[in-house]
Amino acid sequence: MTTTPPASPPPPPSTAPVLSTPDDHAFQASFVDAPSVLSHTHLSDDDFRAMYEIPRTISEILAGDYQRIALQFPDERLKDSARVYSMLHQAVNITTSEEGKEERKIYILADTSYSACCVDEIAAEHASADVLVHYGRSCLSPTMRLPVIYVFTSNPLDILLAVEGFRKTYTELDAKILLVADVTYASHTAPLYSALKELGYTNLFTTEIIHRPASLLPNRTLPSDCDSEDKIRDWSLFHISSPLPSLLLILSSRVQQIHYLDPSTHIVHSTLSSALLRRRYALLSHAKSAGIIGILINTLNITHYLPMISHLKSQIRAAGRKSYLVVVGKVNVEKVANFSEIEVWVGIGCWEQGVVGGVEGRDWYRPVITPWELGIALGEREWTGGWVADFAEVLRIDTERMEGEESKREEEGVQEEEEEEDSDEDAPPEYDLRTGRYISTAWPLGRTTKSSSTQATKAEKTSSALTTTSNRQKELVAAGGVISPAAMFLRDKRTWQGLGSDLEAPEDGGALVEEGRSGVARGYVVGKEGERH
Repeated sequence: MTTTPPASPPPPPSTAPVLSTPDDHAFQASFVDAPSVLSHTHLSDDDFRAMYEIPRTISEILAGDYQRIALQFPDERLKDSARVYSMLHQAVNITTSEEGKEERKIYILADTSYSACCVDEIAAEHASADVLVHYGRSCLSPTMRLPVIYVFTSNPLDILLAVEGFRKTYTELDAKILLVADVTYASHTAPLYSALKELGYTNLFTTEIIHRPASLLPNRTLPSDCDSEDKIRDWSLFHISSPLPSLLLILSSRVQQIHYLDPSTHIVHSTLSSALLRRRYALLSHAKSAGIIGILINTLNITHYLPMISHLKSQIRAAGRKSYLVVVGKVNVEKVANFSEIEVWVGIGCWEQGVVGGVEGRDWYRPVITPWELGIALGEREWTGGWVADFAEVLRIDTERMEGEESKREEEGVQEEEEEEDSDEDAPPEYDLRTGRYISTAWPLGRTTKSSSTQATKAEKTSSALTTTSNRQKELVAAGGVISPAAMFLRDKRTWQGLGSDLEAPEDGGALVEEGRSGVARGYVVGKEGERH
């Protein structure tokens, strides 16, 4: 048996990686290892129905009178899809065959367009589905088009070993601890809570699943007195299964301490949330000096993704940068590396998949940050250690900030003194703090300053040389907030003003509009006289 030596570390990303394949690649057999696929053929029908919550799914389908049902499975549970389909199809069509109605159609979505945790409404709409049944772990992001039935398919957990690991971690019986679990282990929080209460723990709170990613503890309930970040900071968190990086970053500034239980080894680990935040903050240096920013869309299913795209585009343009919009399915290193001109990416995905490429993103050709982090990099908000992933919350915070700035300007007064400010040519040069190099593309669209917009407004009011009396030409041409005389000259002096400009009436009175040619090319008819040309 031979072993493969470890690969040497990759060189620094000075150029984009080569993504082409050799000419003889088509004649070589290459296979990609498939992900480990679970199979529960050993389970009895009763245990299988309990795992996939077949009775509850049937009752909700019948209650909603859904005729076309889509079943979405993650890749690791596709082996169970046929058995689930058989049980559901037989149960939901028993009464329809007796009453002579058309039987309900059930479809299996074998491949998801985006992350498996997100509801694939687009694939379900291809089958004209009335409802979608989502199996496995889910981010519980709000959907827009279809009703969804969530089945988390509970994974097994040894409660006795979990209690033992908990006791070794928390020795004080009066410690404030939140019991949280991944959705696939959520069924074990209640038994674990009961077992720990019997041991004398007095300040435990077992969370329940809710559909609210923007809550202080995303998609989970909290004690009634924990209605602010200051109050929840007194609690520690015990998580069953390894939490995702997004959850760790969100909770790093909200709870006192985080420990998680590995279900496979039943060993309790502690997380260094402050270190995760420092690594993410280091990525912001790329965005601070980036002139071209890519908006990477890897979801079309969750709400607020369209307002977030519009917000990012205006945000990037206001900062004097360029933006490109790229829609992909499942994000990987190779797809993103195809765009070598992009200096940094902003990911648009569900709140759980917002941290693309892990916390550090060392394997990626260009770093991928979140919309919340982009606002910090562009100087629109200060770094406080807090981290927000939900789009609705980010939009709300930014809207309140812009409204506050606008009201503050109105209170101080709109009038400004006539002061000459440095132009773009006299502005100080931009340097990358990481490399110390001069950045020539930091402001590809030019700096948009208050003085430039003020100058444009004053020029529009006072200058008579650049204005015309025509209704069509009252709008002044501006570049970067400054009026461009060259552009105005081209607009005034060019002979052809655009399609339909010859129908405009002069200002000194009306003019008759003559009827033009009509007919076919071999013989046009001019006017009403019928003269052919």
